[in-house]
Amino acid sequence: MKLTANSLGLVTTNPLSARDLALVAGGGAIGAAVRWGLMETTAGTDGGLAGPVLLANLVGCGLLGLILGRGVGRSARLLVGAGLCAGLTTFSTFAVEVAHLLRDADPSGAASYAALSVVGGLVLYLLGRKIGETMTREVMVDGGSC
Repeated sequence: MKLTANSLGLVTTNPLSARDLALVAGGGAIGAAVRWGLMETTAGTDGGLAGPVLLANLVGCGLLGLILGRGVGRSARLLVGAGLCAGLTTFSTFAVEVAHLLRDADPSGAASYAALSVVGGLVLYLLGRKIGETMTREVMVDGGSC
């Protein structure tokens, strides 16, 4: 099976309405505020490889997997997936942190951080997706609806 953004339910051919844009913007604002709060509350601490950017990125990957695994509707995908998860996670800051490790002559730290981020993000996405699919099956077996 060839995976594309559209096959994952992240892209639509339907035009975005003002409501859709508000969902993405609202979710993005919440996600960005959570990431900012995480960065502020850990300012001055030596997070090392378990720093706030890594935490935000891993949580975002797991949450995205969960909502896609649950098969939630379009509005929830826009609010939580395209909005909250996108606002929470930050590839650009991850890239800056890896570059700083390289600049500081710590190639093993840079490689470890990059590998942990990518592999950890993928694992948590897949785990979240599996949990979401299981939750959906359990609801359907119990006679409920999603």
